[in-house]
Amino acid sequence: MIERLNRIDTRVIYAILLVSMIIPLVKPLGLPLTTPPETTALYEMIEAMPAGTPIVVSMDTSPGGFDEVSPAATAVLSHAARKGLRVIGVAFWDAGPSLLQKVFDASLMSTKEYGKDYVNLGFVAGAETGMAAVARDIKGMYPVDFNGDSTASMPVLDGIDTLQDVELLICVATGTPGVPEWIRQVGDPLKVPIATVVVAGLVADYAPYMQSKQLIGMAPGLRGAAGYEGLIGILGRGTAGIDAQSIGHVVVLGLVVVGNIAYFGSKGKDEGKGGKA
Repeated sequence: MIERLNRIDTRVIYAILLVSMIIPLVKPLGLPLTTPPETTALYEMIEAMPAGTPIVVSMDTSPGGFDEVSPAATAVLSHAARKGLRVIGVAFWDAGPSLLQKVFDASLMSTKEYGKDYVNLGFVAGAETGMAAVARDIKGMYPVDFNGDSTASMPVLDGIDTLQDVELLICVATGTPGVPEWIRQVGDPLKVPIATVVVAGLVADYAPYMQSKQLIGMAPGLRGAAGYEGLIGILGRGTAGIDAQSIGHVVVLGLVVVGNIAYFGSKGKDEGKGGKA
């Protein structure tokens, strides 16, 4: 038996690892997971909002970082749809509007009425300068939406003249402009709560904003996505990704243990043979 373990083709090992990770990606298992407290804070704020509450989602990300933040963004928008919130989508990265539309289409928001329950307003150039302009005159900066339709009569924007008229701004962030700029232009001067869906690499940068209460919530990377999906009872891409990682780690650990048993077992046999000679 020991000799067989030592002669296992490495391709078999890779195949075992691959299959073990593909299974949860195809069918998420929902393994137990501790939800980050900052993710729970975002969930609780949205959960407490009555139907019709307006919120803004700013898709400030590139295609390169989109895969990491889209599962959590999808979960947050699905939660907003369940609660009947009005979602106003904006973007200050040029790829943002098309990426935001993908999240709208993947979430439960796609079951809602466009123009009444949600809207994709599109891209405004100028980074932080553009954010400042939108914050103070959103209808003036967006006479038409991403599709080129007039926003003047859209119910989703009723009563929304400045971003001071919304109850929450969620920045889906992978870089600059992003959270710090929104805090400077909206969070601090207009006293609008700011939350973020963020790549894991920026968590350390944004942690001080959580400590100072300038950020009220954060869903970081796949862990934040899986945690949020658990809170709303959905087995989505975040859960699938974390399940695949967890099972992959367990399989690798198991293979290391088996490899060591095989190595030391064969070593002991070799030493025994040498002693008899």
